[in-house]
Amino acid sequence: CQTAPGRGAYYYEEDDWEDDMELGAAALYALTSDVRYQAKAMSYAAKVKVKPWMGADTANHYQWYPWHNIGHYEAARRGTFNERLTLTGYYRDGLKAVEKKADNGFKVGIPFIWCSNDLMTSFAIQAMLYRRITGDDRHRELEQAAIDWLFGTNPWGVSMVIGVPSDGNFARDPHAVISVKLKYQLDGGLLDGPVYASIFKNLAGIALTKPDQYAKWNTGHIVYHDDWGDYSTNEPIMDGAANVAYLLSWLGKR
Repeated sequence: CQTAPGRGAYYYEEDDWEDDMELGAAALYALTSDVRYQAKAMSYAAKVKVKPWMGADTANHYQWYPWHNIGHYEAARRGTFNERLTLTGYYRDGLKAVEKKADNGFKVGIPFIWCSNDLMTSFAIQAMLYRRITGDDRHRELEQAAIDWLFGTNPWGVSMVIGVPSDGNFARDPHAVISVKLKYQLDGGLLDGPVYASIFKNLAGIALTKPDQYAKWNTGHIVYHDDWGDYSTNEPIMDGAANVAYLLSWLGKR
C-alpha cells in the first residue's frame, strides 16, 4: 500500500510485505494441500509476528497496512497443533501489547494516528479471531470495548460508522464530495477517526468550516470533528468500510 503522489502532501508508506506473502501461501495451501506452501506461510509469519503498531504510540501513514494479519488466522486454521500454538501466540502477544496501553475508562489502547478507527477495528478482529481459534476469552472485554468505541462509546458519543444506527449520532458532515455537493449519505462508511491533537494541528490544508460542536470534548490529547473541512478525522475510508464489514460479518455469526 504505497503511493507516490505528484502533487498531494502525503504518502502511503507501507513497510511490511511478509504478512501478505503469508496470507498468499496459506491460501495456496488451502487450495492445493501442498505442505510446502504451509511451510512458507509459517516462515513468513515468523518475520512479522506482531503488527508493529500494536503497543506503539505512533506510526507513519499506512506504515503497517493491513492493520491485522489475517494470514496468521488462515495458516492456523489448517495448521498442525504446534503451528496453531505458534500463530495464536503471535496474536496473543499483539493483543497484550495493546492491552498494556488500555489504562483508561474506555479500555482502548491503540495509537491515535491518522485512520485510528482502522486500528480499532483490526484490534477487535484480531481479538475475535484469537478467541475463536483458542476458546480463550481473556481479551473479550477489550474486544467489546473496541467495538463499542466504534458505535458510540467514545468521548463524543459518535458512531464512527455513517448511518449506523439509522437514528443515532453519526457524522452528518463528512469529508466527502458526494456528501457535501449532492447531500448523499454514505451509509456504512467508516470514518478515519480521532487523532492526536498534535497531528490535527500540523496537517497541511486543514481547517474547520464552522464552530466545533464537540469543542468541550476536544480539550485533551485526541480530537474529532464532524466537519467536512477535517480530512484527518471525518473522512470515510474505503479500506475502513471493508474492515468493519468483515468485523460485522463475523459478529453476525454469533
